[in-house]
Amino acid sequence: MSNLMNNSQEETKLKNVSSEFESLKISVLQKARRVSLGNSNQVTIGPNSTFSYDDLNESEKKENSQNSCNILETEKSKTPLENHVSTRSGITFSIKKILYENELQRKEKVRQKVRKRMEEMERSLSASRKEIKIYHSILSVQREQERKDELARFEAEEEMKAQQTEVRRKHEQQLLAQRIKEQKEKLERDAEEQRKKAKEQEEMLLIQNNFHENCRDFETLTNTCKEKYMIEPYIEKIHEFRSHMETIGSAARAGRLTVTDFEFAKITVQNIEEVLRHFKIEIERINAMHDARIAQREQELREAEQLQLRESIQLEESQQNNIIIPESPGVEVTDSGIVPVEAEAAEAPSTNTENESNIELYKFIDKESLQIFVESDEFVNSCKEKYETYIKSNEGKQFRSQSQKKIINPINALSLQSKEFFRDQYERLRFVLSGNLSADPRADAYIKNTLATQIISQGENVVSSKPEAAFPIAAIAVALWNESPEFGELLLANFRVKCPFIVPTFFPRLTGQTDMEYYKSLGYKYSDDGTVEDHLKFLKRITGLMRLYSSIIVTRQRQGVTQHHPHGLQFAWRWLAAMLNNEPQTQFSDIYATLIVVILEVTGHYLWTAYPKQFPKMLSLMITDYYPIISKIRGINDGPLDRLEEFLKQCLTTKTIPPPKGELPPNYW
Repeated sequence: MSNLMNNSQEETKLKNVSSEFESLKISVLQKARRVSLGNSNQVTIGPNSTFSYDDLNESEKKENSQNSCNILETEKSKTPLENHVSTRSGITFSIKKILYENELQRKEKVRQKVRKRMEEMERSLSASRKEIKIYHSILSVQREQERKDELARFEAEEEMKAQQTEVRRKHEQQLLAQRIKEQKEKLERDAEEQRKKAKEQEEMLLIQNNFHENCRDFETLTNTCKEKYMIEPYIEKIHEFRSHMETIGSAARAGRLTVTDFEFAKITVQNIEEVLRHFKIEIERINAMHDARIAQREQELREAEQLQLRESIQLEESQQNNIIIPESPGVEVTDSGIVPVEAEAAEAPSTNTENESNIELYKFIDKESLQIFVESDEFVNSCKEKYETYIKSNEGKQFRSQSQKKIINPINALSLQSKEFFRDQYERLRFVLSGNLSADPRADAYIKNTLATQIISQGENVVSSKPEAAFPIAAIAVALWNESPEFGELLLANFRVKCPFIVPTFFPRLTGQTDMEYYKSLGYKYSDDGTVEDHLKFLKRITGLMRLYSSIIVTRQRQGVTQHHPHGLQFAWRWLAAMLNNEPQTQFSDIYATLIVVILEVTGHYLWTAYPKQFPKMLSLMITDYYPIISKIRGINDGPLDRLEEFLKQCLTTKTIPPPKGELPPNYW
């Protein structure tokens, strides 16, 4: 029975709890409805909430009262019990009251936390104020310290300015003393300069007197020259010296004479003395050559007159005796019949033939050029005779093999890839040329001639195809020429023998001369089967030789070398003058044109600079007189003649010739 009662009580409690939850839901929904109906301005949560459960109860009472008439009495009596919870002791608790008290407790806790937070904020604010006060005090102390530091810095700056002012004052005093000292020294220097200028003027006057005396000597020698056209380069050089001295004299009169001008005047006097010395020798040579030529011509005329006289006498005698003179050279007709003549008479026609050959030869080659060629040929042959037997010996064969490698390898490797490499090749060749390989004079002759022929072969094989390679080879040749003049003369002789046109000599074909003899005299090569060299190949080969030879003429001396050029610009002038003075042979027209263009391309720029008045006249003479003669006969190879004509016209139009291509820069090595 008790169990049944307990079960009923538990069920009643569960119903009451569920009823309370339902009422809670209703309360929430009611609050939401009140908020939505316009009471949103009130605070509904938190410690400041204006919501009251009494208001809720009142509203609930109103709602319940509105519907109480529809509720049964039994239900009315049950409703209040549903809002209370009973315990076993019979004590009942109101859920709403508990919730209300909980809400009050919650609000109180919130108020306490807010109050506690405000107290903490008050404490924090108080601490911040203390910190700000401490910061202000520290800041004031720092400002005071900064003010003291600024004052100390200002005082230090004032003291430094005072020190600088004192230093500046002392410096100005030193400068003033220095200026006074410099002015004194300047006055002393000016006085010394005046004395020096007076002395220089005296020396300059002496130099000018020496120069004018040399000029008078030159004019006297010029008047004694029997062939004026051959000394035009010397005349032009003297005019150049006079122009330099006039410029220096003007500077001296104006008081603008510098040390450089003074030294240049000394050098000019030395140069004119050197030129005058060479000029005396040249005058003697020209006059001797002229006298020899006149004597030769007079001898030839006398011989011709004697021959004509003998022929006329014989003709008169034959006419008187009515006898026909036979043409056989070995007999003579007399009253007693035909008898043999003596040996001297038999040789007379041979002498006449030789004279005719000489006359024919001198018509196209001047005696000086022919003499140069003959001497060059003899010089080369005499050099070969020195070592010919030695080279055939066992010792000579071994030496030849060793020396050829030391000569050929550096020459074949010549290039401008670097200054150091270029100098190295030169030093190797200089070492060989200096006689370090052997002390035997025959070995020395072989080395010099081999080196000369190898350099010339570079002109034939390399320069003929690659013109810009001429100047590196020429630079080495000139440097070695300075080291050994004998080598230089041997190189020049080999040039002339290999290509007689370099002299220039253009041998005509003589009576009784075979084709091989004639072509070899011109420098043509023959193969083993007896075939002569093709003309175009020959022309290309001699072009390379002439370009290399011309490059040697205009190549500058090495850096630091003070001696005169061993084969200078005057030889280019002589070659051109000899070409114009000799009667041209039309069969050589393309050779003439080719070689003239080559030598003008390489040396023309410097000839125009050295002889600014005479050289243009020479070019004009070439185009007006010389070119029409050599262009009379035109064959298949007319290119050289056309190039010569175009080159001369362009030079005379532009009044200049550009510097040669491939030339080494000044002081290259």
